[in-house]
Amino acid sequence: MKKLSLAFLAMSVIAASGSAFAADGGKGQINFTGFINNDACSVDGSVGKEKAIIVDMGNMSIKDIGTDTAPNGGRIAASNFNLSVNCNEGTKVSMNFKARAGSGLVDNKPILKLTDGLDTAKNVGIAIMDSNGAVIDLTNEDAAKIDSQLNGGDATLTFAASYVTTADPKTATAGDGNATLPFVLQYE
Repeated sequence: MKKLSLAFLAMSVIAASGSAFAADGGKGQINFTGFINNDACSVDGSVGKEKAIIVDMGNMSIKDIGTDTAPNGGRIAASNFNLSVNCNEGTKVSMNFKARAGSGLVDNKPILKLTDGLDTAKNVGIAIMDSNGAVIDLTNEDAAKIDSQLNGGDATLTFAASYVTTADPKTATAGDGNATLPFVLQYE
């Protein structure tokens, strides 16, 4: 009987230690990433250190887009997007587009060039327009400067972007339509 009790006690200890290990269920960790800056202004929706804003241009047919001289002349008009700028009180700010530092320009036209790649659409670019629908002249950094009426606080800047053909529309080919347009917030 003593042997049976001792065997039962040993089995109980082994079973208890086994269930203690099983209760753990594994381990893991949570990694937090980010970057702290000291900018006087920020743009809502910007992501990462590059402060990238994503504008989804959608999927459209060449036959439905305008031309570099008539961006809204196509069947599908521009995609509107807003940039919400938030600044410290008393900060005067302007936004300056730097197209040449991004994807570049199409033949020195005020049209943003698509990012080069094997699958990139040909003879297609992107026109950037102000809130009145006028094409922003990306060839001239002074003309590509947007002064807001912001004097501290928040402001929303409204723009539109439209795919356009940059040569004879018959020569445009389908493909990826990605582009990069850096901007700089300048403070006074």
